[in-house]
Amino acid sequence: MLEVARCCRLRRFERGAFVFFEGTRARAVQVLYTGRVKVVRETDDGREVIIRIIQPGEIFGGAGGWGREVYPATAVTLEDSRILELPSEDFATLVERYSDFAMAMIRELATRLREAEARILELQTERVERRIARTLLRLANKTGTKTERGIEIGVPLSRQSLADLCGTTLSTASRVLSGWDRAGIIFAEREHVTIRHAHQLVAIAEDIAEAE
Repeated sequence: MLEVARCCRLRRFERGAFVFFEGTRARAVQVLYTGRVKVVRETDDGREVIIRIIQPGEIFGGAGGWGREVYPATAVTLEDSRILELPSEDFATLVERYSDFAMAMIRELATRLREAEARILELQTERVERRIARTLLRLANKTGTKTERGIEIGVPLSRQSLADLCGTTLSTASRVLSGWDRAGIIFAEREHVTIRHAHQLVAIAEDIAEAE
């Protein structure tokens, strides 16, 4: 939509840059154009918990657009990124003026809600191996690249980041990844994971059978 493009500003961020901070005024809605971004929150004991990993084309930082005064989390780039920023006031005007734009935002919110509900259910009811397998498969579906070694997840993924995404501890995530690496299901490197046998990971995620 041309009107949306006119309202947006393109900004460039280097890897590790902060796009916005938790608790600061929500002045704009962001759309990732290129790169990768993680959205994180800090726990009471100072630990960083990853809420979402943003891929190109996805909306984030929508607090101002949804009527909140401040950002509820912090956004940090995982690699050099370009981000489109739509001021919150312009966002509200576009929603009121264009029904197609409003419906697109409703669909986006519905998708976010379904994802949040699925993640809450996983955290409450599923054993940690299934949660880790499901998380790796979701990341592979969004960012994976086929290589000679298998499906390489296209975002840096430390053991701690994976633990945060799955709601478990660093030691547990490391133990599970190391076990799957020894079993030949994945290649678990320092900040990268490559899925060698996706069908075995699916079996774990769906609790169909134990991987051989």
